[in-house]
This record gives sequence, structure tokens and C-alpha cells, in this order.
Amino acid sequence: MLNLRLTSAFARNAKNAFLLFLLACSPSFLNAQAAKPSPITDQDFYDFFNTSDNPYPVSAMIGQCNPDSLKTCNLISTPEYGVLQEDTTQIFQDTLFSIADRAYIRQQCINLRKRQFQWKNGMLKGIKVIDGARVRQVFDSAGADSGWTAYYHIFRQGYNKFSVPLFSLDKTKCIVYRGFECGHTGIGNTNAFVKRNNKWVLALSCGPWVH
Repeated sequence: MLNLRLTSAFARNAKNAFLLFLLACSPSFLNAQAAKPSPITDQDFYDFFNTSDNPYPVSAMIGQCNPDSLKTCNLISTPEYGVLQEDTTQIFQDTLFSIADRAYIRQQCINLRKRQFQWKNGMLKGIKVIDGARVRQVFDSAGADSGWTAYYHIFRQGYNKFSVPLFSLDKTKCIVYRGFECGHTGIGNTNAFVKRNNKWVLALSCGPWVH
């Protein structure tokens, strides 16, 4: 009788092990495991801008107000997320991002606001990070008419505002907003990039603005 119970228990365990093996080998399980994203780190954000074709929005201005003409550009320390929800909806009309990628990117938008990431000086090539709170204080104190005069007295040149890149599940595609303000003039847009040969290349652009 004891041998019978042991044999029965062994058979049940063997059956359960076999079922687990079949599950692990199933395409849906393997796809789910393959789609599990690796953690997104602060370094991923910096690496994107340091290895993209052009870290600035567009080359539509001349002289001091063209960020491409400056050896070192100012960047507001606080990332800009305001336009991303509307612009990502427009980009998602294209087939570049899968349904799973889109859900993952939307979740990143939620998580990043809680994360309170700030750009750090010395991490981006050709960029000087300036304190976003200080910039707001300068404009609030000086008022609308004199704000830029007071700003230029301290910071000398216009400033960029970047979002962090929002990555696809496999980190080979991303969406990022980039804007540049220079006095009462500015430019910006939201772009989708694809990683090719370890370099980020522009794939789509939407939501351009100029004033």
C-alpha cells in the first residue's frame, strides 16, 4: 500500500513538472519573457542625447538663437513633459511602435512624473544645465516685459527644454520632446528615433511649433 501511494505521488509530481515544461516552451510564454523590458536608468537618458544625430529640435534660426551655432547650450534642469501626451497620440497613428510599446510608453509617462528626474550638469556633451527653479524665479520677479533682460544678464543665452526619451520595450525606439527658447522666439517638436548601429536616428517628427 505504501509503495502504491508513493508511486501515485510520484506520478502526480511528474505530471505537474511536465505541464510546467510545456508551459515554459509555449510560444506565448516565451514571447512574454522576451518582451519583459530591462530597467530604464538615468544613464539611458543621457546616452540617448549623447549618441543621437542631432540633439536639438530643428535648425531654423540664425545667429545666437540657433542652438546648432552654439558651442555650449543651456538646458533647463527640469524635463518638459507637457506636450508629450498629445504628440505621442499623433506618433502612435504610425506603425513604428507596437501596441505593447505604446502601453509601455504611456506607463513611463506616469512613472516619470513620480520619479522627479532632473538633468545633471556634466552628463551631456555641449550642454550646461541651469536650474529650472532659478529660471522661473527670475521671470516671476522681473515680470513679462523685463523677464528676458534679467534672464540674459545671468544666463547669457537662450535655453533648451528636453523631455527624457520614452523607450520601446526593447530600447531600440524612443520618443522625445525638444524645444528651444530665445527671447520671444522659440522652436520645438516631438520626434521618434530608431537606434541603428549604436546611434539614434530620426524616424518621425510631429507637433512642430515656431514663435
